Amino acid sequence: MRVLSEVTVFADQPELQEKVTRMLGEAPQRSLTDVAVLAFGGATPIESLHHCVSRLSRSYRVLVVLPEQAFDQVPELLRAGALGFLGTGCDQQEFHDALAVVARGAVYVTSGSRQALTGVSTNNEAVQQVLTRREQEVLRWIADGYTHSQAARRMGLSAATVDTYVKRIRAKLEVRNKAELTRKAIELGVVRREPLLTAA
Repeated sequence: MRVLSEVTVFADQPELQEKVTRMLGEAPQRSLTDVAVLAFGGATPIESLHHCVSRLSRSYRVLVVLPEQAFDQVPELLRAGALGFLGTGCDQQEFHDALAVVARGAVYVTSGSRQALTGVSTNNEAVQQVLTRREQEVLRWIADGYTHSQAARRMGLSAATVDTYVKRIRAKLEVRNKAELTRKAIELGVVRREPLLTAA
């Protein structure tokens, strides 16, 4: 484990530790407190990765770097509390982008791992049957990384009204937290952009 630029790094392989350390050293100066990068190369069992994410997410905003063959683990890791997902072959720019998104408490899903989340996608008609048009709009803003207050300003509503919408959306979609809400938004296809997907 090493702490660089206020980012804690955990890696199960020395070469991954080196890569992440190098990319962190070249990262633009910004506040990155309470962020942990968990680089998983397959040297430890996948169950250990889940356990580690679950424990780390209690104290850190977790960015997971993992090989493409492990992308099918992304939904479980999201449920365990991870906020960001990158492939081990990610470049410097994508690493910096993901780090910035995770540092502000949002979710970053690289385009390759996004397929693991959208494998059981719901069509637009089904979304419209579950959520009202206004609820879909709130979900889009929240899944795009806006806080309830920011979404309220953009929609011309009060923050309390947006809070109420979010409670209804969570109840209808049967989700408990931001990560699950974002995952559901991805599954329902209501997020606006890719690969950057965020939760408020």
